[in-house]
Amino acid sequence: MRGKNPPLFHSFVVFSVIGDDEIVQEKFAQCNNCGIIHRVYDICKSELTNKESHASIPTISDISLSLPSELNSVLSTYKCDISVWEHVQFIYVLERWGESVVLSKEIDNGTINGKRLVIEGHSKFRIEPISYTEIF
Repeated sequence: MRGKNPPLFHSFVVFSVIGDDEIVQEKFAQCNNCGIIHRVYDICKSELTNKESHASIPTISDISLSLPSELNSVLSTYKCDISVWEHVQFIYVLERWGESVVLSKEIDNGTINGKRLVIEGHSKFRIEPISYTEIF
């Protein structure tokens, strides 16, 4: 997409950790749209690299090793993006029990409907429906 005139801009979801100092921990992420590696350095801010791979980027296989089989199964069944896998790993490894991640969602007449995974403990999880209307 480089060299297009006018330039094409797109966005993709990246799981980022924000420190106590409110600074985003820099990371590399592969764009699911253009396939190029981005250096993510702030919320909604990244810059392109000239690479199509990077040794530090985790894969779903890497993450699955740190999660119980039940979580792996749920995330695979819902065909979750790498950012969701990273978020679940963050919750599970840091034992942030009670936190949740969205597994699926769709918009129907302005209402967002879907399901979320609530991680309540090492071996306690539940999937629950969600439904809400965003107010801008």
